[in-house]
Amino acid sequence: MSTQSATKSSRKILPGWLRDILLDWDKTQLLISFTILLLIALSPLVVKSPYYMGIIILTTLYIFTGISWNIVAGFTGQLLIAHIIFIAFGAYTTVVLANTYGISPWIGIPIGGIVAALTGVVMAFITLRYGLKLDYFALFTIALLIALRTLFLKWEFVGGAIGMWFRLNEPSFAKMIFSNKEPYLYIILGLVVVGILIQYQIYRSKLGKYLMAIREDEDAAAALGINTSFYKTLAVVIGAALAGIGGGFYVIYVTFVDPPQVFNLGMNVEIVMAGPIIGGLGSLAGPVLGAVLNKPFAELMRGLLSAERSGSTLIVYGSFLIIAILFLPRGVTGVVHNVYLKARRRLMADQS
Repeated sequence: MSTQSATKSSRKILPGWLRDILLDWDKTQLLISFTILLLIALSPLVVKSPYYMGIIILTTLYIFTGISWNIVAGFTGQLLIAHIIFIAFGAYTTVVLANTYGISPWIGIPIGGIVAALTGVVMAFITLRYGLKLDYFALFTIALLIALRTLFLKWEFVGGAIGMWFRLNEPSFAKMIFSNKEPYLYIILGLVVVGILIQYQIYRSKLGKYLMAIREDEDAAAALGINTSFYKTLAVVIGAALAGIGGGFYVIYVTFVDPPQVFNLGMNVEIVMAGPIIGGLGSLAGPVLGAVLNKPFAELMRGLLSAERSGSTLIVYGSFLIIAILFLPRGVTGVVHNVYLKARRRLMADQS
């Protein structure tokens, strides 16, 4: 076959709309993300074990919470280490509204997102008021995490040290109580689709350009007329709102929340930070690619090692994160991007 006929053949194989997507890295990341979500959506057809279905649901949740942190840390460069604070506020708000006031989780989860967003406003105000940046900002969030953990341990209204259970009755759509796990999977998948679209719109918009300018050089961004305080606050509020919604879903799914669980730096690393870091911090596909590697690996290590030697799971998991950071500084997305660039050059050569 001649080169000319091979070129015509490649053009026939790829529809025009697909070529347009593959020539745009951002759209390609979106395609990768939605392809993975489609595979997750089809997983109940082959996965029948409730245990493995639970891992898939939590993996999907980790995608969502990873997106919320990626907007703050990846796009804006703010070292919001204790991002799990917002997940905690969303979880507690949802379960208190459901148990104490009889408010459906369908309403309580969005309210949890609003409460978390307001918490983000307060956090941003305090840190901006006292000029806390970079390491000092990170240390402040950790200190706030410890203080809130102590407060919630003593606060009887939210269960104190005992925590709170989400009261399960008969299966009810209105109360978001289902007899099997599949409905929870599709609820969190819907949230992830919304999260991915929000992240994509921010990344491609003027807001995203401002956030990344702040990340690269805040002083230079300010000199160009960007209101850095406003946009940093906005990033925190958006990330906090998404995290709060994720926290609301989390407590409805696992049915329990207590201070040591949701004000915990170890869980913070696993549920919030590991996914975007492994996947590629600041990238669009990073939270998705990172979560599908992070959560299954963590569960595999727990299953293999927890029963034999206490603490060995943390050692192996921590080593896994260290290796990922050292050898994949741009995350899995960086590796995929290198492959993409080679394929794109070949595609462009075929089009010429």
